Amino acid sequence: MILEALLLMMGSASTGEATVNELASTCTVTDGDSCEEAGLAYAQGEKVPQDWARATSLYGVGCSAQNAPSCIRLGLAHDKGQGVEKNAASASFYFQKACDLDSPTGCSNIGLSYAMGKGVMKDERRAASYFRRACDAGDNGGCSNLATAYVKGIGVRKDRHRAASLYEPACGNGDANACFNLGVLHEKGWGVTREIAQAARYYQQACDQDEGAGCGNLGLLHDKGKVGVRDHVQAVGLFRRGCSVAHAESCVNLGKAYLRGSGVQTDRVQAEQFIRRAIAIDPHYRPAQRALAKMR
Repeated sequence: MILEALLLMMGSASTGEATVNELASTCTVTDGDSCEEAGLAYAQGEKVPQDWARATSLYGVGCSAQNAPSCIRLGLAHDKGQGVEKNAASASFYFQKACDLDSPTGCSNIGLSYAMGKGVMKDERRAASYFRRACDAGDNGGCSNLATAYVKGIGVRKDRHRAASLYEPACGNGDANACFNLGVLHEKGWGVTREIAQAARYYQQACDQDEGAGCGNLGLLHDKGKVGVRDHVQAVGLFRRGCSVAHAESCVNLGKAYLRGSGVQTDRVQAEQFIRRAIAIDPHYRPAQRALAKMR
């Protein structure tokens, strides 16, 4: 079980093709909003052919126009290598610029860069200060990341009770990552009373928002009979859902279920497919590598 931090994404938009073209034509260094909206449409392939290179070009103009969302989107593109060469230093540069433009999301993302030493020199205290800045501005993801810093002692003294108090409102406001982490705290009894049923409720909230780790952890609770009667079928359904949203551990657990015939009919071919999918999601995930090696 892990406590996760969250690289914050941005929302989506729905725009007609004519409007996209109009927005793109008005994208200038004095109209950053149009750049961000048009760039998003090209990134999503919404009413226009998907074109990441075009999207990042528009984001670049928007960011130059001091449009913080454009800077964040450009940072995310560099982080993932979408439309531009993958470059952690460039990603952190644009996250920093967004934060300097008073974007809480930008501050939370540059905080993660410092926490992980990704594109910048690792500096946990600086990371925590950025998370706090984002949280103080009312950003749910920033509060969730600050809470994780308190759990792990990243730039602050460990304080799991404080972490829980930060996760709770963030989860209530729809932050799936915060819900998942609250589930971990309640399952482990870290900073809160150990209560498996409450952990299951938080995992369910996370899973309902396509947080794969929430689905996976809830599946394990059902698989081991920690909530109600042991239910391998329900566990398999949760592992399958977690795997469908790219949670490597869920894919491995689903593969193992097929190997054992636990909740499904034994099927070594299916088992191998799901374990290999876990490796495709995370090539360095050792449980998947070990599971595959045991099948040979």
